[in-house]
Amino acid sequence: MFERMRNALLGGCIITGCVAASGATSWGIELPAGPLANLRSEEFRTRESAQAELLAWARLQPEGVMNELLRHSRGDNDPEVRERCLAVLKELVNDEFLKDGEGFIGIQMLDELANIPGDPNPRGAVRVIMLVPDSAAQKAGLQLNDLIIGMGDQVWHELGASLVFRERIRQLKPNTKITLKVLRNGNPLEIEVKLGRRPITADLLFFDQRQFDPEAAERAAKDGYFRRWLERGNSRK
Repeated sequence: MFERMRNALLGGCIITGCVAASGATSWGIELPAGPLANLRSEEFRTRESAQAELLAWARLQPEGVMNELLRHSRGDNDPEVRERCLAVLKELVNDEFLKDGEGFIGIQMLDELANIPGDPNPRGAVRVIMLVPDSAAQKAGLQLNDLIIGMGDQVWHELGASLVFRERIRQLKPNTKITLKVLRNGNPLEIEVKLGRRPITADLLFFDQRQFDPEAAERAAKDGYFRRWLERGNSRK
């Protein structure tokens, strides 16, 4: 099963050659000897632990480590090492996928004019009328009926703030931190939000979802991103 999955992900690439035991490469990066050796263990738990250790190590390394993992996934003489290096590589590419694309906060909004303490004139505001589960907004502590009255130094003086706010969020990258000025029960708050990645099904999240599976669509998007990354890797050979 693993071999079929691997061949599919690599686009039928024929594996030739063998990676040296030291892991040395022309990129000057070597996989750590301990976890690499433990990937060959006869004990399943040892292999699992080694894969997790290798992933944690790889996330701290420069981009070149991904090329080294790709090389091991193609050329190591142990199929277990090939499969697990491919799995670690896919996690790293998924990390890259999550950093790519547009920012996403995860709320449904309603435009209002609001009276702001200290300001004699009503201002444009965005009322939170729905929160996407596990979204950036929910994780940051935004609540239903919160009034968003500003973002950083930006405030809105007219009705229709939701459009400006939505477009500004989409212009930012995932993992960008923003500070929202919020009124909650008339009390001013500042809430820091770390933006998520806008899902491909974002426009359908607040509607009837019986006709599609958002998680399946997101998995398909990740798999497609990984295949394209592998194709770029093939072109670097």
